[in-house]
Amino acid sequence: MRFVLPMIVNSYRIRAVALLVASALAGVLAARLEIIRKLGPTLCTDVPCPLFIDRVAAIESIIAQQSGERSYLALGDSLTEFADLPFICGRKPINAGIGWATSETFVVLGKRFAALSRPDFVVVALGTNDAIQKKSGFRSRMSDLIASLDGYPLVLVPIPGGPGVPRASEYNAALEGLAPLARLLGPVENTNDGVHLAPSVYPRWKLSIKEVIERSVCPRLPPI
Repeated sequence: MRFVLPMIVNSYRIRAVALLVASALAGVLAARLEIIRKLGPTLCTDVPCPLFIDRVAAIESIIAQQSGERSYLALGDSLTEFADLPFICGRKPINAGIGWATSETFVVLGKRFAALSRPDFVVVALGTNDAIQKKSGFRSRMSDLIASLDGYPLVLVPIPGGPGVPRASEYNAALEGLAPLARLLGPVENTNDGVHLAPSVYPRWKLSIKEVIERSVCPRLPPI
């Protein structure tokens, strides 16, 4: 009989843990369903839905944990997501890069992230996946995205290009005149897929963004 009580206690512990796990999973599911409800399933057109939902949930969690620090918002695809973004103008980066994303992904989502994070300025680095997929209407969608971010100083980043993005120059030409544009890097080294930047290129890529922001945006911002 002396073994019965420990067995009962262990049984209660197992049930308690199971309930906690079930509750946590229910919370995660509810959060993901809320994302679909608010944003609509059509945003999964370019980004696989599980990846899209998980990444949006992660970005919104990061934004919710901000402690009042001045920040900037970086919208982009996997090139942005993989980047260790620097502080610029004394502002902390909020990396809102989503793998597979196109300009279409952010026409709605960009405004939502900006409304949640209230950044001091926005960086938009999109177009690589548009060029790979040969999506038409790129300039129009980018114009719509910029209009949705009206009121935020904004800088665009040209597509770095590479063997896997043969139409990069065509899509970069569509960005001309829409907003201040970061410096085009010229020939760059890519990873084996011919699309993603090699780690050695990222310092130049980030510097090209930082230079144009320091020149065109920082002087207009209030001091920290």
